[in-house]
Amino acid sequence: MAQTKRKTDINLVVLKVKEESLSAQFLTWALTYGRYIIIIIQIVVLSVFFMRFRLDRDRTDLKESVGQKEALIESISEVDAEVRRVQKSLGDIKSVTGNYDYVLKTVNFLEDNTPSDISFTLLTFGKQGLRFTAVADNLTSFNVLLKNIQDNKMFSEIQLEDLKRKADGKVEFRVQAMLQDKKN
Repeated sequence: MAQTKRKTDINLVVLKVKEESLSAQFLTWALTYGRYIIIIIQIVVLSVFFMRFRLDRDRTDLKESVGQKEALIESISEVDAEVRRVQKSLGDIKSVTGNYDYVLKTVNFLEDNTPSDISFTLLTFGKQGLRFTAVADNLTSFNVLLKNIQDNKMFSEIQLEDLKRKADGKVEFRVQAMLQDKKN
């Protein structure tokens, strides 16, 4: 009859020899664990590579954003300078006009309550006070003015800084007074 087919048994797996050489052990290790290590290293390298692209893109976007904001700030800087100049001017105007009513009241008071024979040579308004130098024909006129100033609630801390009698009999004096609440 026909020949019986005989099965051939081929084993490609090498049987372990109890004592392998060092190079054989390294080759065995490299084929089993080395491929996992190489795959992990390739994953890390590719991740870092793609991360670099993302970070470069973020940096470019930030640089463009900063450039746009710089242009905006430069365009607004002229307007800001003009606003600051106007605010300073308004502050100066307010400081001048804010005291105007009070200065006017003080001058009107001095005009109404000063005897006719007294003439003012210097009238100065400061932040908190009033200082004036005047010449009176006699001591009576000086006393009347001083009494009127002391009786008025517009002034406080009235100080007679200088009092001189001239050769012609006139009295020269300098008075400083603190101003009370400017809303009165």
